[in-house]
Amino acid sequence: MELRPYQENMIEEARNKIRLGKKKIIIHAATGSGKTIIAAAIVRSAVEKNKNVLFLVHYRELAYQAKERFTEFGIGDEVSIIMSGEDTDHGKPVQIASVQTYGRRLNFDEALYNPWFHNADLVIYDECHSSIAKTRKAILELYKDDAIILGLTATPCRADGRGLGEVYDDIVSCVSVEDLTELGHLVPVIYYGCKEMPDLKNIPIVAGDYNKKILGEMVDHPKLVGDIYDNWARIAIERQTVIFATNVKHSKHIKDLFEKRGIRIEHVDAHTPEEDRRDILNRFASGNVQVVTNVGVYSEGADFPWVSCMVLARPSKSYGRYVQMAGRGLRPYPDKENCIIIDHAGLVHAHGFLDDDVYWTLDGKEKAWKKKVKRLKEKKIFDCEMCQAQFTGKRCPQCGYEIPDWGKKVLTTEDELEEIGKNKKPKGTMEEKRLYYGMLEHERRKHSYNPGWSSHKFKEKFGVWPNSFKQVGPILPDEKFLNYMKYQRIKWAKSKDNPKNRAAA
Repeated sequence: MELRPYQENMIEEARNKIRLGKKKIIIHAATGSGKTIIAAAIVRSAVEKNKNVLFLVHYRELAYQAKERFTEFGIGDEVSIIMSGEDTDHGKPVQIASVQTYGRRLNFDEALYNPWFHNADLVIYDECHSSIAKTRKAILELYKDDAIILGLTATPCRADGRGLGEVYDDIVSCVSVEDLTELGHLVPVIYYGCKEMPDLKNIPIVAGDYNKKILGEMVDHPKLVGDIYDNWARIAIERQTVIFATNVKHSKHIKDLFEKRGIRIEHVDAHTPEEDRRDILNRFASGNVQVVTNVGVYSEGADFPWVSCMVLARPSKSYGRYVQMAGRGLRPYPDKENCIIIDHAGLVHAHGFLDDDVYWTLDGKEKAWKKKVKRLKEKKIFDCEMCQAQFTGKRCPQCGYEIPDWGKKVLTTEDELEEIGKNKKPKGTMEEKRLYYGMLEHERRKHSYNPGWSSHKFKEKFGVWPNSFKQVGPILPDEKFLNYMKYQRIKWAKSKDNPKNRAAA
């Protein structure tokens, strides 16, 4: 495989750090930038120099992914896997090890007479933001004097947001998300925020994030779960989607509701058997499953480039967790133009956009990232009153709605949310109204609705009658219009004003 120029630059920069005497280095690379490919190139170079390499991973799937990449770089025959259920060959110069299995076996007598366990010249730790955890840190301590240690991660910070200076000496940063998007290695992101979110003010903080049990109780009730489906149906009903839920009950309730609405959906959590996980992922890749809701399984290392919508239903104070979750949908795929992020957790307003410029530090006494002041001032985040898209500037890139100049900010990264213009109906442009009325007319005639149907539907959306557009003929509806109409039908089917629901009550 050929390396991209920025990948070659990162490898050379890491080598320069080593020449300067730094032996424990983080390679910080955005999700989708090719961290494992960078690692494979480094491992191949080490093998050519007759060095032993230990490659540490958290999950079984990541071990197999790494083996695939190493094989693509021509060193597959030099690789063995240390993991439960695997037939390990300790004589191979490259060992891909599950951290859990490796940590357990270090306590066995085997570790005393098998020199390989302490004989790695190069240790590479994938998803190294967990390096401070007891077992991970103990493994790395074995090699701190004799080996080069490289950590790979998109978010070089601890769970509580602080830096990783306890373990590492320096950071090499990759090209930014913004640059990767411009180069075509990632797809652009469209953000949608939701108006109703849980009040998190009184939730206790544990290890830098919300208490999981109390957070789960806060977000897992029918209204908020229903909002997750309603907004997805309105915005992204045709897209393959991953949902990040707060806990298992929350995820299963989301699955139940989507199933009732006829959506092919599966749930995955840490207790889902490995065989079932593989089966679900295969059916997801083939399109037989449209949505997967999960709890903590797909926030690290998961690879599903066909996904073009991420639903964030798990509030978090952790910038790292937000980036790990949201960044999973950015990989390109044939015919994939962008990724939609639907944020039910207030993460975009809490942490910013994924392409914000961030400086990372190893300082363990304060949070590990800082945003560039200039970009922070430029990037005011607004919520569109018409479609709930989140954006910067004055005009919504999705529906064209322009923010009125009331002399106040709707929402920024520095100011508190102010509810303004609450009773004002946003007005679309004349062209938007003309197209919308024409598409309504197409649907009215197709389904033989009454003549006044188009006018009433127009007024529901824009707050005025379509007097200026009565002469507009039928216009073939686009996908966005059809999705919106489907959402309206679902909304009416559940409405208490629907005569069927009144009769049932």
